[in-house]
Formats: sequence, C-alpha cells, structure tokens
Amino acid sequence: MNLHTLDHEKAILDWIREGTPVSIEKALLILSGLETDTAIRAYQKKIDDIFGRFADKCDRQQFAGRSQPPPYMHRTIAQCLFDYLWNSKPKRFGESFLITEVVDAQLNPDLHCAVGTCVGLTSLYSVLGLRAGLHLTLLVTSDHLLNRLRLGQQTVDLDHTDPLGFDCPSRKHSREFPLQMLAANVLNCRGLRNAANGHASAAKADYGKAIFVNPEYANAFNNRGNLRLGDQDLEGAIADYTEAIRLNPGFCEAYCNRGIAKHRLGRFEEARQDYHLAMETDAEYADARKCLQILDDMEHSRAPSRTNARGGSDTTVVPRGTRLQRLRCYGSCCWYAGPSYARTCLPRKRL
Repeated sequence: MNLHTLDHEKAILDWIREGTPVSIEKALLILSGLETDTAIRAYQKKIDDIFGRFADKCDRQQFAGRSQPPPYMHRTIAQCLFDYLWNSKPKRFGESFLITEVVDAQLNPDLHCAVGTCVGLTSLYSVLGLRAGLHLTLLVTSDHLLNRLRLGQQTVDLDHTDPLGFDCPSRKHSREFPLQMLAANVLNCRGLRNAANGHASAAKADYGKAIFVNPEYANAFNNRGNLRLGDQDLEGAIADYTEAIRLNPGFCEAYCNRGIAKHRLGRFEEARQDYHLAMETDAEYADARKCLQILDDMEHSRAPSRTNARGGSDTTVVPRGTRLQRLRCYGSCCWYAGPSYARTCLPRKRL
C-alpha cells in the first residue's frame, strides 16, 4: 500500500469502496488525520504497546508461536480483551471517536480518563481484536455501534459502552457490516463534529464520503438530510430521509425528520403520517409527539375560512417560522449531543 500520495484519505476510501484489501488499522489512522508513514508507524507502536499489555494480562502463552489462535480459544480471548479494556479504564465512555485520540486516552496513566464514544471504543477493540486473530464485524443501529464476534455459526455481540456488554442481547433494527465499514462510521462522526462547529460544507463532504464508502449506511443519509433541511433544500432532505428509512425501517428519527421537512412544505397530512410512523417505531420517542402537537396547534390556529373570487374556500395558515422554529432535526448517532442532535447514547446502567 503506497501512502505517499497527496490525498491519502481519498486513496484509502477508493480502495475500501472497490473492495481492495485494506488494513482497517491504517485506514482509521489516516482518517484521524495522519499523513505520513512515520506518523502512522508511531501510532502503530502505541497500539503494539496496548496489545502487549493485554497479552501480559491475558497470558502470553495463548499467543506464543501462533499467528492465529485456534477457533475454540476465540471466545475466551475476546472476553479477556473486553475485560482488560474495562479494568484498565473503568470510566471509558467519553467523546473521542478518532482512533488516535482513543489510543492516547487508553495509554493515559490516569485510571479515570475517559477513552471514547461507541465508535472510538469499537475502533480500538477492532484493531486489537484483529491482532488477536478474532473474526469481528460491526452491528450498526440508528443510535449505536457494536462489535459482533463470529464463532462459526454462533455469534457474540459486544457493547463497548457497557461493562457488562460482552454477549449483550441483540438490538432491534441493527444491520451487520464488514469491519472496513468502520471508516463510514468515523466519517459520519466527523461530519457531526463539523456540523456542530458550524462547518456545514465540511460536514456535508464527510457525510458524502461516508455514503460513498457504505451506500447502505442510513445514518449518513439522515444527517446529510439535516444539512439540506437547514439549507432549505426540503425536497433533497426528504429524499435523504426516505433513503435512510428504506435502509433502516426502524429509524424513528428519520421518520420524524422527514415529517419536519414535509411540515415546512405545507404537506401537513404527510407530515402527520411520518410523526405517527416515528411513534409506532419507538413508542417512547417523545420528539415525534412534540412535533405532532405543534402541527395540531398550527391547524387549530388557522384563520377562519373565507370565500374566494371563484366561490371556493381559502384558509390562512400561521406564517412559517411562527411555530416551526420549535421544530428541530435530529442527527444520529450516539456519540455527540449538540443543539441540533437530540439523542445521546449513554452507557446502560445495570443495578
């Protein structure tokens, strides 16, 4: 792999899209902003250090003389790695999603240093798990990211935001992707960060790259739709939300967002249907109920009917912006909560 190019990121994304074998570790390092082989090797040494500490705790004999551990050991090794990471940093859920930031946090001597979001934690576990010879994939939902360990015909799901998340229950509306699709998740995160910092063009470019890498990634379509909504490209926003729903029929935020776009276009009955679909998908999703209440309030506040010149009936609707300023679009995923991104995934508490 020749990294001596002017645009390492474009090259790595092209290779992933084309199905060319790519080191996901190098891909994640490049997406973190590293541009030279020297910088990449420096972080690979840091990952070596983390893996070495894990191997010492887990018993190096399990890896001695083996390029790949036998399949019957995979579950034990996966559990050992999961426990090691949680024991080494018991308050590991944080805000970082780039692998460089997560690696630095993992090596920070402060025991209580937060490590990363579900994307960052899944990225770290993935690169370490690959070094241990594990067969890992991704499980993606509208608000979370997990690993799946494949053991022949059996699977074990791993939630890295939960200290009891090894072999966690299967999540509804999840989709399984190859590990290389982590690149799309990182790009989506980067888009959310750029959008939150007011860099809409950069955010839109990141969402586009995420879709380029993984055309079946519903979250990126939803988030690009949010930017189009903000640009008043309502039809473009509806198209993105519709694609997100097609890819993930359980995506309640996308239903609600599409309802907001239709609401702004004056397509009130279609908006009402989308708000109801959002609530049917997730009975606890209060945001859709709030949007529906705003729609009801607007309809109740219409001016009385009057007869027009042709004998028909006209109604005057409350001017756009009078109440619609209360409607917000909701971004997905689980690692960032800002003024336009309502849902935040926190580690589940088990008492």
